[in-house]
Amino acid sequence: MLVTGSSVRPDVPPGHGERGRRRVIQVLFATALGLLAALVAGSTGNAGVNTPDQVVTEIFGRDPGVVYLTFDDGPDQLFTPILLDLLDHHGARATFFLLGRNLADRWGSDEVQDLLNRGHAIGNHSIHHRKLTEHHPWSVAVDLDGASALLADRAGYRPTCWRAPYGDRNQMVDAVAASLDLVHVGWTADPQEWRHPWVPVAVDYLIRERHDGSVVLLHDRKWLSLHIVEDLLPISHEDGWRFEALPTCRAPGERAARMATRAIDDPPVGRVEQVTYVDGRPEIAGWAYDADVPDGGLSIRVSVGEGGPTIAAETGADHRFDFRLEAAPGDPICLWAIDSGRRQDANLGCHRVEIPPGA
Repeated sequence: MLVTGSSVRPDVPPGHGERGRRRVIQVLFATALGLLAALVAGSTGNAGVNTPDQVVTEIFGRDPGVVYLTFDDGPDQLFTPILLDLLDHHGARATFFLLGRNLADRWGSDEVQDLLNRGHAIGNHSIHHRKLTEHHPWSVAVDLDGASALLADRAGYRPTCWRAPYGDRNQMVDAVAASLDLVHVGWTADPQEWRHPWVPVAVDYLIRERHDGSVVLLHDRKWLSLHIVEDLLPISHEDGWRFEALPTCRAPGERAARMATRAIDDPPVGRVEQVTYVDGRPEIAGWAYDADVPDGGLSIRVSVGEGGPTIAAETGADHRFDFRLEAAPGDPICLWAIDSGRRQDANLGCHRVEIPPGA
């Protein structure tokens, strides 16, 4: 056990062996360089040098009509699946900051891929949910890198965003996270479910705090959170707001990385990437992949409103699909990629299309 000052290095997480230790050493070296650069910039007054806080924090307020729901501390075996169905029912996307210790114990690759199939995004929330500013840089690096490794094992790629437990950060923590290529995501509204507010009061607060690009902090481990979401979504939709996953948490190469996780007899993976209104009809575009049909030709099933499911398209050789259909404004459009083997179909989520002004 390595002791440095008053900080004790924790046990290395499972699967975070020699390769992980080498990575952490590289991260600490990069962190030291980043902190040194920040100190030099501060001493010379050079405003042109990026400090960690300037380069790792998501900037909000630039997305007209969009609210970003975010959920910390999951996954929960009971509440997270209920929440996913609730979001589907309202055609909403969200971002989940998964806690490593919960992920390791509760979810495998199939569950994480299901969340991603539905159009949601994932982020790093550390392994242990500690106040990172109270720990040695080595401990912070092991904690964050271990959480990213767990997510990569299930999702196929390392996350690009993170949220500090308790929002607790300083220059050292930011430098470690930046060395792991993690962008920090804060929040603009927090109803503090842990205080057990009355649901109408929490919803009214979130509506007052709503603005373009606002980020709502919730948790997928409490009944109260489900009731807040259940009341907030229809009211916001009626007011013309939509709910999306944070773009910062969409990793480059995510599609190829997720496809690489599939083997024969695995269920498909995919995602609806775009829902637009073209020439009076909704147009749906995205991708889906099944290792059992590696050359494409995967069937995409669609259900619109109260209608029954029909086959609307097949994927091409590039595993993409793009089609138009008939749907009334506000109708839920639900999609599935049909499994070619014996496993379950991939739920690609439910989506709502509103006619844009002047269309």
